[in-house]
Amino acid sequence: MRTAAWLRLTGVPADAARKTWRELDRHGCATLYVDGDLSLCAALAVETTTARICCFVPLGRPEHVLAGARTVQYLSAGRFTLGLRPADDDDGPFGSVTGCARLAEEVRAVLGPLPITVAGTGRGSVRLAAEFATCWQTTDVPGEPDALAAHCAEFGRPVPERSVVTTGARRCEVAADEVVLPVDRPLTGAEFLGTAGLVTGRNW
Repeated sequence: MRTAAWLRLTGVPADAARKTWRELDRHGCATLYVDGDLSLCAALAVETTTARICCFVPLGRPEHVLAGARTVQYLSAGRFTLGLRPADDDDGPFGSVTGCARLAEEVRAVLGPLPITVAGTGRGSVRLAAEFATCWQTTDVPGEPDALAAHCAEFGRPVPERSVVTTGARRCEVAADEVVLPVDRPLTGAEFLGTAGLVTGRNW
């Protein structure tokens, strides 16, 4: 099981943030997750060497997403993952699920078949994950794995890996390929053991 980090370092001095990114990368963090900030992802790409960088991008301005994704993909030498999180479960022609699908197609048309992570457990999100995702992200409450597998069979695609967002206060309680822990303050190397996904001394 891989360990990943959800970066929420707001109001942290830049030097401390950069040190935390480097420590996470050095200690085997599989993925660094960012919410909506492709500029931050570009900085992560420069400061790290092995961790994948996933940004859950906003809908509405695909040209900005494309420009930012291209930059992060270049600076990271191909470690960028596109994150899609529908705002609701509306999978109609003008809903956020359909908007995410169109964005995925546009980005892949320019950048090629890069990895995609889809977050959510609603009907539309599960269908989106079956059609596009290499990784499906949920919380540590069981979602809809059977429905996902059924949709994947319809699309002729393999079932995506499972990424579970949890906290340092408890272990993941469902089967997962990756566990995501929140990082909301600067860390030191001793606090993050990437191979075991454990936090020493205190919860995050």
